[in-house]
Order: sequence, then C-alpha cells, then structure tokens
Amino acid sequence: MDTSNPFKQLEPDGFCPPNLKEEIVSEIDLIRNSLTVVEVYVDQLFGVFLASLTPLTPKPNEQAS
Repeated sequence: MDTSNPFKQLEPDGFCPPNLKEEIVSEIDLIRNSLTVVEVYVDQLFGVFLASLTPLTPKPNEQAS
C-alpha cells in the first residue's frame, strides 16, 4: 500500500517568469477596479431603490407647511 502524498507532485519548483507575475498582478488590478466600479453603481442603485420605497406622505405627527 502506497502511503505517499499525491499532493507532493503538485508542488511548484519555485520559479515564476517575470512576465507571468506582471500579468497576474494586472489581472488582479483589473478585477479590483471592476469591482470598485460595480460597487459604486450598485450602492447608488440600492440608494435610489430604498429612497423610492419611502412613503411620500408626511407622518401623522408632522404638520404640512
């Protein structure tokens, strides 16, 4: 019965080409920037949605001017 760890074969050799590092960093930056844009628009969209749900009539204890 072989008790060796099969994940040992998946370990990298520790070498990563510089252009691959730059591509990975640029992809991470692209994802981060995209999520920032989505967050801004979704936050505004939810704000508009919640504002539209608030009643336009005054509360009973408030008097109309």
